[in-house]
Amino acid sequence: MKDLPKIYNSKSFEDKIYLKWEESGFFNPDNLPERNKKSFTISLPPPNVTGQLHLGHAAMLAYQDTMTRYHRLIGDKTLWLPGMDHAAIATQSVVEKKLNKKKKTRHDLGREKFLKERNNFAEDSKKTIRNQIKKMGSSLDWSREHFTLDEDLSIAVKTVFKKMYDDGLIYKGDRVVNWCPTCQSTLADDEVEYVEKKAPFYYFKYGPVIIGTARPETKFSDKVIIVHPKDKRYKDIIGKEFNVEWIEGKIKAKVIADIIADMEIGTGAMTITPAHSMVDFELAQKYDLKVEKIIDKDGKLTSAAGSMAGLDVEKARKKVVEILDKKGLVHEIDNNYTHNLSICYRCSTPIEPLPSKQWFVDVNKKVPGRNKSLKQLASEVVESGEIKMIPNRFNKTYFQWMDNLRDWCISRQIWYGHRIPVWYKEPIEITYFVHGTTPDNEKSIATGLNDVSLSELGIKQSKELKKTLKDKKFDVIITSDLKRATESANYAFGKDYITDKRLREINYGDMTGKSSKEVYDLKKETINEPYPNGESHKNVEKRMRDLIDDISKKYKGKKIAIIAHQATQQALDVILKGKTWKQAFDEDWRNTKAWQPGWKYKIETDDETYVGLETPKGKDWIQDEDTLDTWFSSSLWTFSTLGWPEKTNDLKTFHPTQVMETGYDILFFWVARMIIMSTYVLEEIPFHNVYLHGLIRDKEGKKMSKSLGNGIDPLEMIDKYGADALRLSMIVGSTPGNDLRLYEEKIQGYRNFINKLWNISRYILTTVKKVEQIKKEDLEPQTMADYWILNQLNNIIDNTTDNLENFKFSQAGEELYEFTWNKLANWYIEIAKIEGNKDKILLYILEKLLILWHPMCPFISEVIWEQFNSKELLIISNWPNKLKLKEKEVKEFDLIQEIISAIRNARAEHKANTKKTYSCSISTKNQKLIEDNKEIIEKLGKVKITPKSPGIKLNVNNVDIILDINESPEVKKNKEKSIINLERYIGIQENKLKNKSFSKNAPPDVILKEEEKLKQAKVELEKLTS
Repeated sequence: MKDLPKIYNSKSFEDKIYLKWEESGFFNPDNLPERNKKSFTISLPPPNVTGQLHLGHAAMLAYQDTMTRYHRLIGDKTLWLPGMDHAAIATQSVVEKKLNKKKKTRHDLGREKFLKERNNFAEDSKKTIRNQIKKMGSSLDWSREHFTLDEDLSIAVKTVFKKMYDDGLIYKGDRVVNWCPTCQSTLADDEVEYVEKKAPFYYFKYGPVIIGTARPETKFSDKVIIVHPKDKRYKDIIGKEFNVEWIEGKIKAKVIADIIADMEIGTGAMTITPAHSMVDFELAQKYDLKVEKIIDKDGKLTSAAGSMAGLDVEKARKKVVEILDKKGLVHEIDNNYTHNLSICYRCSTPIEPLPSKQWFVDVNKKVPGRNKSLKQLASEVVESGEIKMIPNRFNKTYFQWMDNLRDWCISRQIWYGHRIPVWYKEPIEITYFVHGTTPDNEKSIATGLNDVSLSELGIKQSKELKKTLKDKKFDVIITSDLKRATESANYAFGKDYITDKRLREINYGDMTGKSSKEVYDLKKETINEPYPNGESHKNVEKRMRDLIDDISKKYKGKKIAIIAHQATQQALDVILKGKTWKQAFDEDWRNTKAWQPGWKYKIETDDETYVGLETPKGKDWIQDEDTLDTWFSSSLWTFSTLGWPEKTNDLKTFHPTQVMETGYDILFFWVARMIIMSTYVLEEIPFHNVYLHGLIRDKEGKKMSKSLGNGIDPLEMIDKYGADALRLSMIVGSTPGNDLRLYEEKIQGYRNFINKLWNISRYILTTVKKVEQIKKEDLEPQTMADYWILNQLNNIIDNTTDNLENFKFSQAGEELYEFTWNKLANWYIEIAKIEGNKDKILLYILEKLLILWHPMCPFISEVIWEQFNSKELLIISNWPNKLKLKEKEVKEFDLIQEIISAIRNARAEHKANTKKTYSCSISTKNQKLIEDNKEIIEKLGKVKITPKSPGIKLNVNNVDIILDINESPEVKKNKEKSIINLERYIGIQENKLKNKSFSKNAPPDVILKEEEKLKQAKVELEKLTS
């Protein structure tokens, strides 16, 4: 045997032991000894490649490694498959913050360079996280490690996307989505978090009703009142229309009856805002109502907000309330209203629900050939018990989430991730030029539709433009039919151009020929209202929209030059850049903008679409700019990591997996989506069991966070106390679905237990004559204690097996702890010192105990195992089987233990001298039992057994003990107090039972219980007074 240090120092062993496991190759199921054909698989929930291992990860690793090591020991072909997630939004955000410090954006780098920067960061992060996972002792098959952006996983993602698209389950459409103005991307419903916030809640007079809202800035286009069809208060106005005084003047509103209105909330009437509420959007679809966006992607108000276009939300809210207050339309303001503010789970920015054209998974449409929707398929496998949730109370939560699941938005407006495998014909590129200067321009006169020619300066400008554009090629030249535009086109491009009246300047009507300043002063008034006898800017916008529609149909993928005027250029800013007319106007436009070398615009055309795994053949194809939601790729995790879409041996052997172990907080983020995808793609479940662990909280039950400063770094704890101690502190006391309190003192306590296990092992290994592995047939139990401890070993083998099979990790740890510290160390080893000749039994128990502890405490168990000089590592040893023992009465040994414990407790209670041996008499019907175990009782109880002894009296299961120690005053006082209380209680009970009314009216079982209580009290009193 090698020399064992007196103290177990985890730092001296853990890294070396992990390296030995890795080098053995036994993390890979292909290298395991063939014991049975059954496989056991766990897919590691891939940690985000952004950061550090936290306690939630550490707990997950402890539970999963416990299961993995147990199944490896029982002979299963065991695979624990590792991987990491690219965590698109989070990881892109990390790199963008680094760029911001250098005063750069991703757009400065460009997509290709930015992704290279991001990939470098990811590779560094992967090394860090991998090392952290190994520190926990995680026995993952690193040869099968995956990353969600690996090429083979990318093929799986594209294959599933195409399959769903071909089945009509993926579509691109306009719907209200959760939009984060900071991340500039959509979020899934369950990526939205909610925080309570106090904010005013407003009640406004709206025509014939009072409506309530926390967001008046979204109400500009509310033109529909919804009431319940059974609400008697509004029965006379249902179906009618009203002219309503509102924010920007009068609007026409109509009343619709729908059961979605809640008669009990507020006034029972509400207006709907289809562009900024998912519920209202559904109503708009139902009743074919216009959806008008009030807030844009930057959190600013759009042109639909009229005079408030361009304002941010907070300023607009204040202004709307002021306007409505002046109009006498504010009914009431509740300044103490608490509402759930929806925020981005990544950056905590308030979410804006707004309509956007995105890619969606249709969760309600019937899957071709299956006649069931994705929701139905995913619900059935849990309902039938094919997938078992642990704890099962989460079944209800799962079904509720599935029932309420809306179409899943899967597109994200970021660069990092799986790019959507959809291609369109290249966009139409428009370069817009303004005609050269005219005499009217030189005099600052508004020309409008007057057909004037270029001035000398204008001709010069147009010729210079030709030189500027000599290297540029355009497929089509389109110009206004007014002379100043056609002449500019002729000088700059030659005669090969097309004229179009829709490109004409705005008709200033009676203002034609007036000064440019006079015309400009009227611009804001002429957005919706025309110049006198002329046009409005909205009229220009309408004809330009017609032109853009025609260009989109005729010139797909073409490069177009347009030569025209100021108003038509500003209309393009409104149509293609999303500006408001106010934003498009510029008083100094001609001086600052007119001579720039062209405005750039793109028209995306997605009516010609290709979906596939590779770029389509032919020219002019461009891939969709968006990437897929991270949860889309990770929802394929259990089967994409096993080689799908190829029919690999791994897929056949290891899928479905046996367990998905994760935190209950991502049940919907991830687990539900994996069930949806696997039941759809493979037509089988992804896993048989879902084990949901709780959150790790601090000593007071608070959530750990940086701001509270109550977090615990798992790596620091491993460095201080060892991985086994940390693992045990998270296993013992944990129950599925419930949060666990963890604090340093608890980890320290389990470090003490690890030391105890070391000391027990060291004692056995250093006191036996020869360290060897003992065969069960070589065991020769002789004494009652031998049979007792081997029976206890059988029990703990049975119980640990049952506990680990049924996910009772804490119970397994607690019972093993009790066996190790109490039954083995405190009892049997102490008895072995007295009886002697126990080498084989002690070595046999130690060997089996190390195997039982190995799933939870792998490092120390493997270190001690090395002392047996076994040919194989503990990691692939055989799980122990029960011994077949000869029938022998061992219950009497329990009585011996009780006698010794009673003597020890009495000595402690009466503060007897710990070094002194006291005389003691013991009387029982089975006096031979006492004689046979006299030496054990005397040495462990520190007593001398004599026929008779004075002192205090004890009684244990009808065994009378008299211990020659003086009763302590404190015990005597407590006993006298107990006697008084018992005598009083007995008197009360006797009077109650003598009471004729009680005897007559009380049920018989109640009377029996009261009689039993009286009997027990008299027994207790007899003990105290004897």
